[in-house]
Amino acid sequence: MPRSAWLSLLLFSSCLTAATPSALRDRQHAALQRGDVLEAVRLGRARVKQASTSAAAHYDLACALARSADRDEAVASVRTAISLGFDAPAFLSKDDDLASLRSHPAFPELVQLAQEVSEHGIALPGLRTVMRKDLPTPLRLRLPPSGRPKLAVWLHPFGARLNADIERLAPVFHAHGYALAVPVVLMGPGWSEQALRSLLDDSVPALTEWVEVERPLLIGLSAGSHAALAAWAREPARFSGIIAGACAPELHGAVLPAGGAPIFVLNGEEDRATTTWRSELPRWQREGRTVSLRVLPGLGHEFVFDEGTLSAALTDIK
Repeated sequence: MPRSAWLSLLLFSSCLTAATPSALRDRQHAALQRGDVLEAVRLGRARVKQASTSAAAHYDLACALARSADRDEAVASVRTAISLGFDAPAFLSKDDDLASLRSHPAFPELVQLAQEVSEHGIALPGLRTVMRKDLPTPLRLRLPPSGRPKLAVWLHPFGARLNADIERLAPVFHAHGYALAVPVVLMGPGWSEQALRSLLDDSVPALTEWVEVERPLLIGLSAGSHAALAAWAREPARFSGIIAGACAPELHGAVLPAGGAPIFVLNGEEDRATTTWRSELPRWQREGRTVSLRVLPGLGHEFVFDEGTLSAALTDIK
């Protein structure tokens, strides 16, 4: 390989290594949309190397591989995504990127495996699981082995549940005295006011046999965070706290209450909304709200929770 070509490859690899997970995701999606399949595969491989436990990264790599006609490796990537918590079997059946896989002999098994994860969630040894499919918003409750803990309610982002990602952190909630409830169906592409009221007014109160349903903690990501903040703005004393990840200080016209439950914001440093929070935070605090912001270096607009960040947020909320 000529020295100039080697240097170009080295620089390209360094750029991929330095890119945030969300930046790689956006570049991969853009490459796939413009039909640059080889670039999408290359970026997808970089993503799974950087985020090996991300179901979304493995699923997106599978989409690129399926487009490139590498069906066997695409199937393997889908299988890995399912093992990491991919739980949307309907996507497998309708995603145009996976069209080439539908005739693969392993495809029916993949749909069945994804269906099982959708219904039962990932395995969490040492914790109890209660399924309430009968509720207006069906919920899966992850509980400590005994007792009647406080309740944390997950509000997913736009167009995805990410239940496996947050449920992996159920032991952290447990350590802080909480059970975790996750919606097991996608409430439309985003949280409408009707969907939010169905969850909070009809479904959450039905969990009283297992948890303390009064003053639940809301934890959201992106659009889920905005839904949590909107619920807080309407009834600021109803909740014990709000943990808002990857969001902006935007309430879509709602009036800001003077006080209310404490809010802990977790944003990536590269998230454009972080600049807005930095300018708005002093005003929110000056006007009597308990709001704190933690900025995470090396992250953009993406899933920002891990054991350390979540534990800090739960400690701060108390």
